[in-house]
Amino acid sequence: MMLSEQAQKWFPTHVQVTVLQAKDLKPKGKSGTNDTYTIIQLGKEKYSTSVAEKTLEPVWKEEASFELPGLLMQGNPEKYILFLIVMHRSLVGLDKFLGQVAINLNDIFEDKQRRKTE
Repeated sequence: MMLSEQAQKWFPTHVQVTVLQAKDLKPKGKSGTNDTYTIIQLGKEKYSTSVAEKTLEPVWKEEASFELPGLLMQGNPEKYILFLIVMHRSLVGLDKFLGQVAINLNDIFEDKQRRKTE
């Protein structure tokens, strides 16, 4: 791709993430529920949601914005992976892992059929 062609195209510089909810979590707390939060990570940047207490179906509706560490463009060999890691907050000892999802932002950007707001 020539520089003049590149100047004409739009490339995202940030990604906005909304953590809505989690469902069907396995109980890790003593009361048979969880005190749950989500860690959102892109590269070295991290954001943590608030703790949803005593639930197996937490709802957050919280947003975070991350600056992309480079250009998100077709054919870029560098991959940008967004991680969402769901944890149970323990008052004593280490927090417990409940699950995670990894979202490849390159695949979403290159999928021309998908709306960019999904």
